[in-house]
Amino acid sequence: MKSSLLLTLAAIAFLSTGCASVVSGTDQKLTFNSEPEEATVTVSGRVLGKTPLTVPVDRGSNQSITFEKEGYETYTAQLSTTTNPWFFGNIVIGGLLGSTTDGVSGAIHEFSPDQYFVTLKPDTPSGISTSKPRQIKEIIIAFSGEFRHQLASGGGEKVDTIVQLLGVDASEKETTIRALNQLALANENDLELAKAIIEVYEVR
Repeated sequence: MKSSLLLTLAAIAFLSTGCASVVSGTDQKLTFNSEPEEATVTVSGRVLGKTPLTVPVDRGSNQSITFEKEGYETYTAQLSTTTNPWFFGNIVIGGLLGSTTDGVSGAIHEFSPDQYFVTLKPDTPSGISTSKPRQIKEIIIAFSGEFRHQLASGGGEKVDTIVQLLGVDASEKETTIRALNQLALANENDLELAKAIIEVYEVR
């Protein structure tokens, strides 16, 4: 009888704090990177640091993110959020009390995606950069799925563009595509893949 009472009290205490808050916490680790690096990242007025960085950020809706670097235009956007799946379990298990607790703590919001990569536009009349490393990063980040699919298939428009930027001879194209596909398989993170390609082929 006593043990049952203790279990009941423990369950009530758990539910009153909110399942999502206990299981997932009220913050989430986010990764920020930019081209060029060393951009200052600010979330809702709070400076997090300079790219590249991975930091815990409080969950919550209506949060803005800003990337700033001298000589480049400031980039501002809203952090994309989705409802934490534990929130629904909380409603089933704990009812309105638990869900209200999570609504206050911000734990019902989960950032999606958890990685943010921004290419900053030069603060010049044209706003165009001809940097080959930058172009490679932009293509791979922007067309990730398509680029990887084309690599696995043996070629395509996006792959051809990257090969041209690498300055590879036409006679070495097939070999290069196979090598790029191996790099893609070894690097699931798109930014790391771009960096690996730039390093291996010594792109400047």
